[in-house]
Amino acid sequence: MRTSHAVPFLVAIAAVFSLAASFCAAGSSPPDKAVAALEHPALFDQVQEYRLDNGMLFLLLPRHDVPMVSGFITVRVGNVDNPAGATGLAHMFEHMAFKGTDRIGTRDAAAEKTVRDSIAVVGAALTDLLRAGTAADTARVTHLRREISRLGEREQGLLVPDEFLRTYDQYTYDFNAYTNQDFTAYHATLPANNLEVWMLMESERLQHPVFRGFYPELEVVREERRTRTDDNPDGLAAELLKSLAFSEHPYRYPTIGYMADLQTLNPNQIEAFWREYYTPGNMVAALVGDFQPEAAKAMITDYFGDIPAGPSPAGPTGEEPPQTAMRRGTVTKGAERKLLLAFPGFAPDDPRLPAAGLLSSILSADRTSRLDRRLDLQEGVSRSVHTSSTGGYRRYRGLFTITVALMGNATNEQAEDLVWQELDRLQTDPVDQAKLDEIRSADRKGFVFGLQKNKDIARLLATTQAARGNWRWAYKRFSESARVTPAAVTELARELFTRHKATVVYLEPEPPAAATEGAKP
Repeated sequence: MRTSHAVPFLVAIAAVFSLAASFCAAGSSPPDKAVAALEHPALFDQVQEYRLDNGMLFLLLPRHDVPMVSGFITVRVGNVDNPAGATGLAHMFEHMAFKGTDRIGTRDAAAEKTVRDSIAVVGAALTDLLRAGTAADTARVTHLRREISRLGEREQGLLVPDEFLRTYDQYTYDFNAYTNQDFTAYHATLPANNLEVWMLMESERLQHPVFRGFYPELEVVREERRTRTDDNPDGLAAELLKSLAFSEHPYRYPTIGYMADLQTLNPNQIEAFWREYYTPGNMVAALVGDFQPEAAKAMITDYFGDIPAGPSPAGPTGEEPPQTAMRRGTVTKGAERKLLLAFPGFAPDDPRLPAAGLLSSILSADRTSRLDRRLDLQEGVSRSVHTSSTGGYRRYRGLFTITVALMGNATNEQAEDLVWQELDRLQTDPVDQAKLDEIRSADRKGFVFGLQKNKDIARLLATTQAARGNWRWAYKRFSESARVTPAAVTELARELFTRHKATVVYLEPEPPAAATEGAKP
């Protein structure tokens, strides 16, 4: 019966809750036995690792309480891996990964390939011409674009429109994908008896993708850029912050890509990108839900085992030099003010990262946190405060970020001064042990609540493995955090929060439009 499997899971969850609660005693450090227990949460004892001969790793976690399965594939490629002059390429590939394969989405694969090859040739010529800059032959550009449009019409006549999407939608509860600075991920949740559909669809698009409809989709991505960044005040401010905080490392580039680069991408670049980065050893998959591991392994071997192995992609180049002076910028857009600060962060394996996580929560986790209490409750200048010890970066050294959304009557100068007061005070008025224990307990409880959905667990396993090379870090981080002392947090604050290491961006509202001449008051 299914309940026989659900009961142990509920018991394990209750045990973790009890363990977290035991850490809440004011002024007490986590006992060694409790810390040791966190090294082996019962839920994660059920995870099985299954690595194919080609190097692709699958993390399998059976949970039989609900007849559903979630699959999550994390590819260790993101915006940080884009070649120079091709920002946005990783994200563009994610879009193209839904266009189908040589068997899904075509009426005549051979004829379609002939047309696609012609589009690629013309597209490469267009890219070369556009990159020539002001000397480009505008008449030639117009001709090439018309030729791409003409060939695109021929291509459309050979397609079964959106067959990949419609097929997946028929057999899943949901499916989607995303790209960020470090990873591209593909996920789906299905009824348990449709697990083989996931195997088929994902293996097909990983091994036999067809990049049809490239230029219409490129226009979709360009419009996404306009909506999310060019016409979005928050998007512009965040993009400026990254470009200032990183002077050499490719983290400085936007995931969506610069518009100039999005004008020149072509199908040949997508093909080369897929061959370099979508190799089995550069991918991690997780399956969580109602399945039998041995049966799943057999299907995994059948569907993914014949993907050819490939070399490990080279990482990005460009070491970030030490920052020696404050960097500033201003974006004038929209109707609201926002303050963004960033400080050089920490690599994923930096032993100071657990202390940085606690430091972030000390500053802003709830209304009792230092920045929330000062800027909101006491001074009334902020609508919200958010901090992050990583800035969302997972593979290389990231940023420690502070973001303050301001009330209408507050200024960025006022908010920045208050933030610096609190950062300075943290270095002379240390947090006490009881507050650290409270923060750690809340973190663990939040972690437990995040284990309710198969999809969230699958994402946790796959992305942690891709980022750290060890999925167990998903929970081992708690034992590392438990060893951080108040003195270590204070020391880190003194090292981190210095003026010369700061990057500051003001988002300022646009001035009201000038009254037209002769308008009545």
